[in-house]
Amino acid sequence: MDDKLNDLKIERETYKKVLYRYLILLSIGINLVGAHLVLLLKLPAYLDSVGTILAAILMGPIIGAVVGLATHFSLGIIMGPVYFHFAIVNGLIGLITGYIFDKYPFNLKTVLSASVVISLMASLVGNTISYIVFSGITGESVDILTKHLLELGFNLFTAVYITGFFSNFLDKLISFALVFYIIVILCDKFEIKEFEICKK
Repeated sequence: MDDKLNDLKIERETYKKVLYRYLILLSIGINLVGAHLVLLLKLPAYLDSVGTILAAILMGPIIGAVVGLATHFSLGIIMGPVYFHFAIVNGLIGLITGYIFDKYPFNLKTVLSASVVISLMASLVGNTISYIVFSGITGESVDILTKHLLELGFNLFTAVYITGFFSNFLDKLISFALVFYIIVILCDKFEIKEFEICKK
C-alpha cells in the first residue's frame, strides 16, 4: 500500500514538473505573440507581459520573473536589442504579480489594485530607462502619445512619464483580462487542478 502511494506521489510530482515546463514555454510564447501584435496593429500598449502575469499567478513570483526576463532576452534576439534594456521591467512584473496573488484572491478588486501598483512600478523603471537610454523615444507604438504631449507643450520628462503610466495601466488591464480568460480555459476546459486558483 505504501509503495503504491509513493508511486502515485512520484507520478504526480513528475506530471507537475512537466506541466510547469510546458506552461513556462506557453507563457513566453504568449508574450512574444503579444509583442508582435502590438507592433503589427500599432496599439498603444505592450502586451509582452500577459504570459508573465499568467506564470506568476499560477506558478509564483520566481517563475513569473524568469518568464519575464526570458521573454525580453528572446525579444532582444528576435526583434532588436532595444528589448534587452527592458528585461528588468518584465522580470519585476512577474515578481510583484506573484507576490500580490500569493497573498490576495484573484478578483476584480485585487486585479485593479495590482494593475495600479504594477503600472506605477513599470512606468517608473521603464520610463527611467527610456528617458536615460533612448531620450524617451523607443520606436514603439506608445511613442505616438509622447510626441502628442510634446506638441502640446509638455517637457520630455513629463511627456515620457505620463505616456508610460497610462499605456502601462491600459496594458495591464488588457493583460489581466486575457489572463483571466486563459485561466478559465486551463481550469475548466482542460480540467487542470494542479494550481490553487483552479481549486476555488
